[in-house]
Amino acid sequence: MSAPEIRPATAAPDTLPALLAAATRADGSPPLSDGLLEALAQPAAGTRMWTATDGAELLGFGVAAAQGERGAAEATVAPAVRGTGLGGDLVRTMDADLAAAEEPAWFWSHGDHPAAAHLAAELGYTRGRELLQLRTDPVAELDLPAPAPPAGVTIRPFAPGDEDEWLRVNNAAFDWHPEQGRQTRADLDAIVTAPGFVPADVLIAEREDRVIGFHHTKLHRDHPSGAATGEVYVIGVDPAVHASGVGRALTVAGMHHLVGSGAEVVELYVESDNTPARRLYESLGFVHTIVHVSYAPPATAQES
Repeated sequence: MSAPEIRPATAAPDTLPALLAAATRADGSPPLSDGLLEALAQPAAGTRMWTATDGAELLGFGVAAAQGERGAAEATVAPAVRGTGLGGDLVRTMDADLAAAEEPAWFWSHGDHPAAAHLAAELGYTRGRELLQLRTDPVAELDLPAPAPPAGVTIRPFAPGDEDEWLRVNNAAFDWHPEQGRQTRADLDAIVTAPGFVPADVLIAEREDRVIGFHHTKLHRDHPSGAATGEVYVIGVDPAVHASGVGRALTVAGMHHLVGSGAEVVELYVESDNTPARRLYESLGFVHTIVHVSYAPPATAQES
């Protein structure tokens, strides 16, 4: 095999799905996050791509795009060429191009790989964020409590007309979050008009006819684990009612919905420093499985 050629790309190659599928089989989890896959599906200004090829064969792929208030970047190489240095060369090229364009991005390492940590240190990146992927045992083995909303609170499925209040609660709950915060009505409209959107997959908590929380669930029937996997995708509670039991009630109600929809296990992602949420999830049967690390570029190493 000749030395692979690494160069910018203007579109995702047709062979990318096969590369991603091979990496997923090898690693047990997808190499690219949902956010960057969405950026590839509908490229916006600032979305950048790179390919590593040997002739017509795609051996590696990298992408960088805006994710909320900052840039995010991810890369993967074919399992057959791992350990050859191609992954490092691909990331170095991405880093140099982003730096030259003054478009810093936070590189993700899915699975907290030691080689990624070494490369990050070489390039001056610092460990800026840890996202934990938690997963339950098979739901048949869970002792899942019944949903118990606080007095005066009802939990119901999403209905058309809830968008503005859903958006208000989301942005209040996640004003600190680099990706989930500062959503727009257009972002919500894209969710509810997407093919396959099921209103019942979003649970709304109300008190006195006012939305005070939501739980957006997802069911992945094509999960890399082979099990139908429910996801506690996003839970948001109006900050004015924190610590009132609304978050726990929404979590439990969403898990029951996922189990009723056919989930065999349930997973979620949570910030490593969110101790209250981790305690809640662990009490409901989630266990720590995978660490995903976001490395801050040198120019923004002091940001969180």
